[in-house]
Amino acid sequence: MAGDDFNFIVIGSGAAGMVGAITASRGGLKPIIIEKADSWGGTTATSGGVLWVPGNDLMQGQGAGEDPELARSYVHALLGEEAGAREIAKADAFLENAPQMARMLAEEGVDWIRASEHPDYYPGVPGSSKGRIIESAAFDGHRLGARFRSMRLADLDLPAINSGQFATLTRAWTSPRLFVEAARTVICHLLRKLRGQKPLGNGRALAASLMNIVLKRDIPIRLSTRLVDLVVEDGAVTGVIVEREGRREKLDGPAGVLLAAGGFAQNKALRRELQGRDQSWSNAIPEDEGDAFQAAGAIGAASELTDDCWWMPSIQISPELNGLVLALRALPGSIIVNACGERYMNEARSYMTTGRVMYENGAASERHWLILDGRFLKRYIFADVSKKAIRKKMMDNGYLKRADTIADLAGQCGIDPSQLEATVGRFNQFARAGKDGDFGRGETDYDRYWADPAHSPNPSLGEISRPPFWAAVIRPGDLGTNGGIKTDCHGRVLNVEGRPIAGLYAAGNSSGSPFGHAYPGAGATIAAAATFGYLSGSFAARRNSNVA
Repeated sequence: MAGDDFNFIVIGSGAAGMVGAITASRGGLKPIIIEKADSWGGTTATSGGVLWVPGNDLMQGQGAGEDPELARSYVHALLGEEAGAREIAKADAFLENAPQMARMLAEEGVDWIRASEHPDYYPGVPGSSKGRIIESAAFDGHRLGARFRSMRLADLDLPAINSGQFATLTRAWTSPRLFVEAARTVICHLLRKLRGQKPLGNGRALAASLMNIVLKRDIPIRLSTRLVDLVVEDGAVTGVIVEREGRREKLDGPAGVLLAAGGFAQNKALRRELQGRDQSWSNAIPEDEGDAFQAAGAIGAASELTDDCWWMPSIQISPELNGLVLALRALPGSIIVNACGERYMNEARSYMTTGRVMYENGAASERHWLILDGRFLKRYIFADVSKKAIRKKMMDNGYLKRADTIADLAGQCGIDPSQLEATVGRFNQFARAGKDGDFGRGETDYDRYWADPAHSPNPSLGEISRPPFWAAVIRPGDLGTNGGIKTDCHGRVLNVEGRPIAGLYAAGNSSGSPFGHAYPGAGATIAAAATFGYLSGSFAARRNSNVA
């Protein structure tokens, strides 16, 4: 790579990688970003783009500051009493440094906004709260110049909305006010385009905001370049072997290497070996194949939490395509049943909890179903099932059934009609009473966040009674793996003996989560990725300064 002047190598161009590179640059290093895909942004660009940052500056500025011990007690409770000193130190490092990471990015130009009412994912755990989430404001992709064309999902034409608009846009048909709000969002999007802008929201806004800083700092980025091996000299990682268009090359990184290339969600062999899963339904990007994980393991790096993932219930659209099931589960008029036609959980809980419970109840080996009625589809709007063309594709693939009666629907799904009729009948009784006597759906702030506040007596419970009735195959999908390379509180990779491997760092889904098997709140994945990218870049800069 003649012409590039660098001494710190970052593998991956998502939030973890870009924040790590930005931090290293601020610390005096000369980073380069290496990206396997032919587009940059990683899974971050495909995400909701929010970050769970307790005690962030926007909370303080809006008079919603909190005692740091509140978030600490919450995260420690999620880790559990079995957590060791290293695990606790990683969690504490996140809590201490996440606000500093966000502040640093604000100094560099990221325009943060706050999702003030979003609740944490475990409302019954001590220390749980609301309003710990921040996200990038809408960003004009054309500000990036030619670099924008190589962004992941650059051509996607969607209104630049923030996280707080997801739920209201879903309910746009339910009131004149929400309809006007949705129409205003679409009109604003069109006006921005007429002014020559490329308005981006959510994960694309975050990725573009970070890339804007990368460009300002003249940090080089190489696309379509795959990590093959790590170079070790005298016990320290000092470079990498990469491959581009069939040609391999050694790159020197005397200040170190940061692995931020995602997990192994799309590597069937690794998922089978590490998770015992013959089949998975991942929404991770195709390049998420475990390259960094395998390269680190080859030089003696330890691993952790590899049996788990960031669960996300998903409807099956085709054998290759899934659709995320977020608000669908919480809105009135829907339930999830197993292959026998029985409910077995509170469907409105967080996607992490719901996906795991589905997996534990056999949804990976048998078909479970999301049951809806005709009123539901007329009342609420979704990217997938609201579109007739997608419903047709699902029906053609056998993943969506339609019938005029619950009994006929059950027959099409291979369920005992009397059992499904009994399940729906019992649920309808709960809906009329406003209280889920089996699983307590709709009783927490989180359940109600994605529900319909205009529906009573319980915003998450509604009868399934108006034909036609629908049943969609629902899978225990995921957003990626949340275990990987074992790291310490500085982002340093640890070997199998528990000692740091000099010059090697990992962040994001390339490393084990600082939250163990839990998912504290919306954006915890990206916040952890960015924070440990920040910690890794900071430590590498200090280490290089000491060596120099």
